[in-house]
Amino acid sequence: MSDMPTIQKYMFILEEINKRMDKTITAYDEILIDKLQLSIKQLGRLLDRLESEFDNIILLENTKKKTYKLIKPIDLFVEAFENSNDIGWFFNMAHDADPEIFKELEQFTNTQKHIYKFKNSPFEDVSSLESKLTFKRLKTAVELHEYRDIKFYHNDKIYKNLKCIKLIFIDNNWYIAYINEEEILKFGRVSFIEEVTYSKGKNSYQVNSIKKQEKFIEHDLQNSMTLFDKPLQTAMIKAHKPIAKYFEKDMKKFLSSQKFIEKQSDGSIIFSLKYTQDLEILPFIQRWLPDLEILKPQSLKKSYQKKLQKAISIYS
Repeated sequence: MSDMPTIQKYMFILEEINKRMDKTITAYDEILIDKLQLSIKQLGRLLDRLESEFDNIILLENTKKKTYKLIKPIDLFVEAFENSNDIGWFFNMAHDADPEIFKELEQFTNTQKHIYKFKNSPFEDVSSLESKLTFKRLKTAVELHEYRDIKFYHNDKIYKNLKCIKLIFIDNNWYIAYINEEEILKFGRVSFIEEVTYSKGKNSYQVNSIKKQEKFIEHDLQNSMTLFDKPLQTAMIKAHKPIAKYFEKDMKKFLSSQKFIEKQSDGSIIFSLKYTQDLEILPFIQRWLPDLEILKPQSLKKSYQKKLQKAISIYS
């Protein structure tokens, strides 16, 4: 095993630590030395690199031998939850964590019901074995820059040779960002995925081949309806007085492209939104019905009017 890739050695070590009751290990561990065919010094260097590269591995203090401990994410989050005065920072930190972290946090907060309350979990329910397996397989594909074939529920088609580039928590759901064979960036909701399998004939892709899409995700992605490589349009919106306070200049933005324009004499607020397709912003506008008014463009107004007329016809 001494010539196996470093990432496989890491995985073997992590699996071995996870088996231990105390979740600790040293460079003198006979099982690792034997299985990996490494010397104590070689294993020690590997453990040092593991500790520096993985946040959930720490070096314990005041031990005779250098001892490394596997920490469950929940330990870190509970500590942050107890000591943080900025709960927003806490949730942002949880954004990239274990998708089941809030289930464990709900158990933690149940012991302090006089202080905390989770009315809804910010994460999707991924408690089923199938969901866990799907999530893990996608995570592996992203980490190793590999292709996968994906089949979604209620769709007979298998989407082949997809570059899995990022797992994204957005709009209160987990999505896998992938690039299809036409080099178009798409977003698939994880809970809608039936099966994830290895692509035949294609293994890993070059990181340089996804730079443009990664930049889009980092800087331009507004929600799951934002389209890649499409021209941006600008909508001018009026927030009428009953809700204007939520759109004041210094208030938190609801959408990343939201930009304050002016406050009018009647107390209403004018602001703008960038979008790539109507569906990117219309659901947001509809949530504030009837107090958000689309001023322009005319095409967006007409699209919204059609939706309203259809809704009225259903209830008339």
